[in-house]
Amino acid sequence: MTKQETPLPTGRAPSLTAPTGMADATRPAQRHPLAPAKARFAYWWNNTPAPGWRTIRSRADSLPGNVPVIVSPAGQDGVTIGYAGLPVGRTNILQLLEHQRTQLGWATARRTEATVRWSDLAAGDWPDTDLFVVGAEERTLRRLPEHGSVTAPFRLHLVVDVPPSQEELARLISKRERGQFRRDQREHQWVLEEDSSAEALTFFYHRMHSPTMRNRHGERSRTETLDVARHAVLRHGTLFFLSHAGTRVAGVLCHWSKDRRTLTTRLLGVLDGLDEHYDTGAFKALYHHLLRWACEQRVARVDLFGTEAFIGKGIFQWKRKLGARPEWPSNHFATKRVRIYPRRDTPAVRDFLVANPLVRTDAAGRLTPVYYTDDDRPPRLGLSARCPGLAEPEIVHLDTLLDSLRRHEPSPGAQP
Repeated sequence: MTKQETPLPTGRAPSLTAPTGMADATRPAQRHPLAPAKARFAYWWNNTPAPGWRTIRSRADSLPGNVPVIVSPAGQDGVTIGYAGLPVGRTNILQLLEHQRTQLGWATARRTEATVRWSDLAAGDWPDTDLFVVGAEERTLRRLPEHGSVTAPFRLHLVVDVPPSQEELARLISKRERGQFRRDQREHQWVLEEDSSAEALTFFYHRMHSPTMRNRHGERSRTETLDVARHAVLRHGTLFFLSHAGTRVAGVLCHWSKDRRTLTTRLLGVLDGLDEHYDTGAFKALYHHLLRWACEQRVARVDLFGTEAFIGKGIFQWKRKLGARPEWPSNHFATKRVRIYPRRDTPAVRDFLVANPLVRTDAAGRLTPVYYTDDDRPPRLGLSARCPGLAEPEIVHLDTLLDSLRRHEPSPGAQP
């Protein structure tokens, strides 16, 4: 995509000239008259914090019936991963585990799919895999065996409790991150602008968010449609841009909570998705400036949005450096869990578990970082889980975990 920069005085909206090959963003498309209502409903169904409606969503996601099962094999000597449960786990969970597997040098082979019943899984009739992962409502997981497994949140949000002064805010942020931002800010003199106009949203979505998602995440990208961004998020939110010398180089679309105490980042992006805006530090600077703005405006909390509960994930590592703490989502993901069952004791399984520490949860909802180790594999404590309010890490020896697996391995027809 050809880069186009339109210098602007601070606070003015950018030119909406579309890059080559993109439809004219200023020309309104013909839309179905119910599109706004559909967009608002879709966003509400996925994000409402209302307890009653959240319960309805939870029950809808735990209806009895057939369960989709996907088996994802790897190359020679790699870990074969099976996933069963909520369809959203295909992207939120399975794609992430496949990506983590590639980091260990194992390519993903062609998936196979089937269906089973929850009663089959409860009886131990599982696919033949090295790791078996179930994503489901907490109430559903209670029917399945627990021994030899670890249960983690399906999603976590990373939230900054904004202090009353800039000095206290700075102390929340890691020393190294704070110093790097100061050096980058001196060099580039970025300015934060708030612009919630329809034209600004169109520019942001087509010139920043969409190309960033495409270039950074490819087929693993997950986002909202422009209709949802316009009719649901911006309707109760606001849009910020980071500008350099009059050109908007990064942006973030945010949503306010009903009481306006929490500002949640929803969609982000850099101009044309170009790596240079990461290299200069603009993408990170956007977060710093947003937190400073929140402090000035006496916003109580900034929710930096969600992540899977793996400590080594880049989003977790980056946002914890801003002083964010993990907490349960306010939407339907609060009652969803992921359970990981190692099925075989092999060097590959041990390598995978040690390489991917995670945040475990228990029946009371407590969150604990868990690092695996054995006599030949030290725990990856270099991937720090230090966050405000998070418990001290637990180190689990794989001999203990996998010995429990061997002693309690379910057989077909056995009842948990």
